[in-house]
Amino acid sequence: MGILGLVDTHRLRYFLRIADEGSINKAASVLGIAQPALSRQIRLLEEDLGVTLFHRTARGVRLTEDGERLRATTASPLRQLELAMRYVGSPLARIERGLHVGLPATAACVLAMPLLDSLSLAFPKVEFRVSVATTAELVAEMLQGVVDIALIEPVPDGRLFYADLVVEDLAVIGPATSGLRPDQPVDFTELAALPLVLPGSQTGIRASLENTALRRKLTLRCTFATDALQVAKDLIAAGRGYGVLPLSACAAEIEAKRLRHAPLREPALTQQLGTAVTGHLELPRGFAIRVSEIIREEATRLVESGVWRARISPPATPPR
Repeated sequence: MGILGLVDTHRLRYFLRIADEGSINKAASVLGIAQPALSRQIRLLEEDLGVTLFHRTARGVRLTEDGERLRATTASPLRQLELAMRYVGSPLARIERGLHVGLPATAACVLAMPLLDSLSLAFPKVEFRVSVATTAELVAEMLQGVVDIALIEPVPDGRLFYADLVVEDLAVIGPATSGLRPDQPVDFTELAALPLVLPGSQTGIRASLENTALRRKLTLRCTFATDALQVAKDLIAAGRGYGVLPLSACAAEIEAKRLRHAPLREPALTQQLGTAVTGHLELPRGFAIRVSEIIREEATRLVESGVWRARISPPATPPR
């Protein structure tokens, strides 16, 4: 029997909130619970497990080694349980069909697995297919009726219904030997002196870089061009050039010290992503709306937890 079967899941949720906030007082405010009552629930959880979960500090609390292990082993299963309880008995859970989701490579790194987990719980009879491609490719496949819903960069196409989702800062990415540092921003003008590994697609990040260079009368030196994200990261790691990417695209390589990064400034550039469908989407309305909501919920959770280094765009206000 797993940990979820041994202890009160409410206490586990309280524990995870305190771990995220780093403070019992802040967690109590977020949860709407009195601080003494929350402290008591954590003491009871520690008694149930026979371990100490937090060290008290002058600034709040920090996890003990046992606390770190508990968070690592329960965060995902607890969320899956909560989602299953939410969707059980829902008419939408009985929908039987396929759903083809499109993601850009930079977002697929962080979003694909948790999104598919949540979609599978909400719609257990649906067969999910995922394509990872550029915005141009995903738009073409949506217009052909191949992809049902996609996360793309904004495009001026009246045949699509588009809603902003996240904004990501772009960073300069270099090999482990590059000396790039997160506390030492790189001016855009410095990119002109670097060999660059750029996307092959002329839209999105590459268009943003080249338009900015044109306005500043600079010439960027593209040594390699590829839309294959892993190829781009391998080229950068091997010292063949530098990239400009959102941190979500290379967080694992940065953590493993294969790549280094520095913020880009003067100007800072961003990547905007949003959900898009076509006007002739052949999905039940309630189903399509719920899929969009789940995408936003997962993105919000990943951003708030710090897993996705991005900012959530506010939902569009419906016209009056």
